[in-house]
Amino acid sequence: MNSIDLAYYPGCTLSSTAREIDAALHQVCNQLDINLAALPDWNCCGSSSIHAVRPQLAVSLAARNLFQAQAMGRDLMVMCAGCANRLRVASNQLRSDDTSRRVNREILGDTLEKDLQVHHLLDLLPHRLMTAPYRDALRRPLTGLRFVPYYGCLLAAPPELRHYPKLHGSMESVMGWLGADALAWGYQAKCCGAFLSVARPDIVAPMVADIMNKAISAGAECVVTACAMCQLNLEIRSPSDKRLPVFSVVELLAYGMGSMDLPLWFKKHLIDPLPLFKSKRFAI
Repeated sequence: MNSIDLAYYPGCTLSSTAREIDAALHQVCNQLDINLAALPDWNCCGSSSIHAVRPQLAVSLAARNLFQAQAMGRDLMVMCAGCANRLRVASNQLRSDDTSRRVNREILGDTLEKDLQVHHLLDLLPHRLMTAPYRDALRRPLTGLRFVPYYGCLLAAPPELRHYPKLHGSMESVMGWLGADALAWGYQAKCCGAFLSVARPDIVAPMVADIMNKAISAGAECVVTACAMCQLNLEIRSPSDKRLPVFSVVELLAYGMGSMDLPLWFKKHLIDPLPLFKSKRFAI
């Protein structure tokens, strides 16, 4: 299969508290011949509260990154769910809203001239993994691991982004390739509290406890998410008596493809996954 060349937007989270997810992403992409070139001077995408307080500023912050990818002549890869949402919303607004186009042409001296796509890794993974030679890349299977997929609310695209691929089902496909078993539950897109975790943990803690309770009730041994913020919230706000390991799908994929130092990697987790891996007799 031909290689894919993409611009890469790491964003604030994958450059700080989730650097291990950034490393896993690069390991996986290298093995799948997805060539990532980081934006030369990326900035915050306008996530958190900016889009609610200053909507046009949020578009401009995202637009500056989109224009850099456009100048590189590449579509854009984003791993963070929040960043993917904000960059896609801005891309859509720059094409459909005359005011946004005019404001950003005046501020940034550029406009979107081509059909720049903003990809989340899950857009590409299921098809890529099922295609030769990558379908035979599995080195350390996770056979029999019972998990619930947790996409979070930011990957449940609003109607204005309906032209982007629907991601629900993609995580189950990837984890199935690894040999894991997805369990049915109704909380795939339930909000974890996101950035409210900092200002109002009293609100977020019950939300996370509810999610964990439902995962345990479903019979899960772990939660697998596609969002670094969701992973952090589910770990840090999980009640002490209702705790399951929480994984990023990309770190499990890096593990399965044999490109991860597991003991060092798992030290980054707030809920230790090693007892689960030992109980399942997975390679460590």
